[in-house]
Amino acid sequence: GTCNPMTDPEGDSIWTVTLPLTADSIEYKFTLDGWTGQESLTSGTACTKTTGAFTNRFAAFTGDTILPGVAWESCAAKAGQVYVTMQVNMEYQTVDSTGVFLGGGSGFGTPGQNMMYPIGDSVYSITLPRDTGFFSFFTFMNGNCPSWGCKENLAGKPCGDPANFNDRSVGSALYGDFHLVTCFGECTVDGSCPVPPTPVNVTFRSDRTNSPAFTDAYLSGTMNGWSGDATAMTDADGDGVYEVTLSLMPGAYEWKFTADNWAIQENFDPATSDSVCTITQGAFTNRYMMLGGTADTTLEIHGWEMCGNAGIGIEEATADFVVKPNPASDVLFIENTTGIPSNVAVYSVTGAKVLEQRLETEARLDVASLPRGMYIVRVQNGLSESVVRIALK
Repeated sequence: GTCNPMTDPEGDSIWTVTLPLTADSIEYKFTLDGWTGQESLTSGTACTKTTGAFTNRFAAFTGDTILPGVAWESCAAKAGQVYVTMQVNMEYQTVDSTGVFLGGGSGFGTPGQNMMYPIGDSVYSITLPRDTGFFSFFTFMNGNCPSWGCKENLAGKPCGDPANFNDRSVGSALYGDFHLVTCFGECTVDGSCPVPPTPVNVTFRSDRTNSPAFTDAYLSGTMNGWSGDATAMTDADGDGVYEVTLSLMPGAYEWKFTADNWAIQENFDPATSDSVCTITQGAFTNRYMMLGGTADTTLEIHGWEMCGNAGIGIEEATADFVVKPNPASDVLFIENTTGIPSNVAVYSVTGAKVLEQRLETEARLDVASLPRGMYIVRVQNGLSESVVRIALK
């Protein structure tokens, strides 16, 4: 009678327990105070099994299971009520000392209101009663953060609604129990967490010799919540090129170079050659990068409000070879004027080699499948090396 104690941490009269059981069928009932009180169940009802003089609840399961919420001595929920059970796997997360929380939308409150409780294997759970017809968005938070800064990030993922802060939802109005078993920051529905990618070091470089006068240089972007002063850049050798190295996960990033906590910032015109290294969303045009791979990366030096360095023009050509057209769309033609067989390679702005070919007098490179943006063409013949920056549109 005192085994398998249930708890009601929310104080809402919904008592729960999670038990490690062998996949099978079981009989059980809810009891009080060591058999001082127990359910009296009606034989023949949908959730019971009668063996001799004993009528108990009955359940069969083949794996992890959340049983339907029921009222005392009933096979159904309390009239007019549904039970919402959320379980989130925090594997690969360092859980904040304040705990894990459920919140958001119109029905789950503010940060710190609905604390979730560990049930084993890094899984945190909560069950809440709600009125029939209930609907809400929601999110999980790693910590009690009034600013919502510790909520999971579902941007770009199918279970995050971009029109509602990239939060999850219960789908539609609820007329039965709702169960979700997922992973923090992921859209899995079986509770599994994919192994997270490994971060890489990315060095950003900004040539500020032609920028407005400033005191402190910064990098602002999606990697730091567009903070104006969180990521300082420094010029250790005094050559006007400011640098900062960040540890970033693979993915898409937008940023721009700023100064003095947004007193000064770059501005781009997507109708010009600025478009080769930027992305425009609504009224905002920012630098853009899709970071992939597992190697540390040093980005090319960008002049202030330029795609590339101030000393390199978009229509650049050299005496040793010619790249045309520039900008290009489907095909690049490279003419070798040295008379020496050479090797031509094309690199993304993150340093990844995307094409390579032997060059005699002329090479034709198919670039139709490459993402649009800025690339570096490098030609080497053992005696000299030449580089041209090209744009694909």
